[in-house]
Amino acid sequence: EKNIYLGDNVRITMDCCIWAGDTSKITFGDNVLVGPGVKIMSTNHGTENNGVPMVYQDRINEDVIIGSDVWIGSNAVILKGIKIGDGAIVAAGAVVTKDVAPYTIVGGCPAKYIKTR
Repeated sequence: EKNIYLGDNVRITMDCCIWAGDTSKITFGDNVLVGPGVKIMSTNHGTENNGVPMVYQDRINEDVIIGSDVWIGSNAVILKGIKIGDGAIVAAGAVVTKDVAPYTIVGGCPAKYIKTR
């Protein structure tokens, strides 16, 4: 896939969907663990044009940046425009809608701060 950039020692397991837009990218730092079933998208459908079918809505593209030494748990979802700081952990099943500070653990839907590592 185009617009996806992997650092050294990035481990992406089974059943993941990593989807970069035409004008946005997904960047992984070094030593990243991505659990099974994770979804990462740097694009999404717009919703502003009422009366226009969803399949024809303009796309909204924003880069996703995942730092180094990050662990993304099984079935987590990371949405467009998100930055995950170095050393962070995203709990299994979390839906990340806001940036994650370095060395913090987030979880839930939407993902919220749990604690600092």
